Amino acid sequence: MLKNLVFVFLTFLMGFLSAIPVGAVQVEVATRSLHGHLKSALSVSAGALTADLLYGSIAIFGLLPILKSKHIMPYFWLFGGVLLVWLGYSLIKHGFDQLNLKSIPKRYRHKGISFLTGFFLAVSNPMMILWWLLGERVLVELGVVENFNGIRGVSYLFFGGAGMFTYPAILSVTLYWLKRFISARALMRITVTSGVLLIFFSIYLVGKSLYMLIFH
Repeated sequence: MLKNLVFVFLTFLMGFLSAIPVGAVQVEVATRSLHGHLKSALSVSAGALTADLLYGSIAIFGLLPILKSKHIMPYFWLFGGVLLVWLGYSLIKHGFDQLNLKSIPKRYRHKGISFLTGFFLAVSNPMMILWWLLGERVLVELGVVENFNGIRGVSYLFFGGAGMFTYPAILSVTLYWLKRFISARALMRITVTSGVLLIFFSIYLVGKSLYMLIFH
């Protein structure tokens, strides 16, 4: 019983901590929340969680050797980089448009688009596979889990995913309530800055993928 509680706590905690570093998903969630679109931000988080669980399934249930191939991984980075260029451009364009918080941008209003945005942002980071494997190794070394059979593997994905979703959910709600204390000009600057950061990150992804494709 105690081992099961420790397993749940550590798995949830590792998932929560993995979601804290600032990345493309966090930027998108923060931007939507600051513009008053809480449901849209949560949809982005749900989409990102789906991609993370997909990579978790690959890691835990034995498909990792396929995605570790040097001939496949660069295409993930290339795809993700191109997607981030488009997203960064759209953020900058929206930031320079006349900001009207009573008018909901179409791409923020549509939950399906928000979900897909989160999914594709997260799926562009296949390094999450390594996080799932590292977490598995930590639990085994601590003696919390002896082996990851089917049920234990599913539990690992469930509680780790719960932790991954909890952090962006807290971030979304917090920023959503803070928006009423932030001026329209400040929101514009935050949006444009977010777009610039995403484009820089996309340049890194595209450059890394091209380097691997050309020199490896």
